[in-house]
Amino acid sequence: MDSVALRDSRLRVAGIVFLAFLLVLTSCTQEKQKQDPRKEHLETMMAILAQVQKNLGRIQQKEAVVERLSSGIEGHDSTNVKQIGRDITNSIRFIDSTLASSKNLIKKLEEENKASSYRAESLDRLVSEMKVAVGTKDTEVQALKGQLKNLNKQISTLMTTVDVLDKFIQDQEVQLYTAYYISGTFNELVSKGVLVRINPLEKFFGSEYRLASDFNVNLFKKLDITETRDLFFDKPLSNLKIITPHSVGSYELVGGKTSSVLLIRNENAFWQKSRCLVIVIE
Repeated sequence: MDSVALRDSRLRVAGIVFLAFLLVLTSCTQEKQKQDPRKEHLETMMAILAQVQKNLGRIQQKEAVVERLSSGIEGHDSTNVKQIGRDITNSIRFIDSTLASSKNLIKKLEEENKASSYRAESLDRLVSEMKVAVGTKDTEVQALKGQLKNLNKQISTLMTTVDVLDKFIQDQEVQLYTAYYISGTFNELVSKGVLVRINPLEKFFGSEYRLASDFNVNLFKKLDITETRDLFFDKPLSNLKIITPHSVGSYELVGGKTSSVLLIRNENAFWQKSRCLVIVIE
């Protein structure tokens, strides 16, 4: 397997540049004040870059798990080999989905910064550095997959392919990792039976929206909570409002001039209170 130290050094370059830029940005002011559009744009971009940096760290941890599991596999009995096969496949599945998410975030960053009137060359350089880091990690992952295909025949029979597909996930496990989300205007969600109109008295006490006591989950988009850590919207941040309960600190809503992204920091905590996510677009 590739050396973990080598991968550390490849990530360190992007990490140092990233931290330097972050320190410059956060040192501008220590007091809470209304941000100007340029600073808001930079902070939005930095929040997304921080998520990519976090993703690369998580990928590296999973790579180490795969390396450990695949070492000396011939000495295990058939039962242990089956479990190891599941663990390796789940780890590769996680790596694939996280890598794809990071590529998507980098692409959105490039598009958002180029389209912005507050475009910063220093941010362009930082995005380029992170893009190189993600590309390097992609190459490493492909090499890791190639090595896994050469493992003992016993493991090969347990895995159809070392890919995001995992034939070992049973129906109960699929349900365990499934969540649902829907977004739309208030009137659209009312017409679909997801929200109900409230009376003037409820508005007087500060209520704006109320979920229906029952709704058709088939109207929602289905997602895997282990694979979905960011959701994009082509609306500014001020136009979005999350209606369902989700733990504070498990997510962050950041927005650019024309679009926003929901970054799920901790998927288990985020979906703990509600497996349905409802977002009103105002």
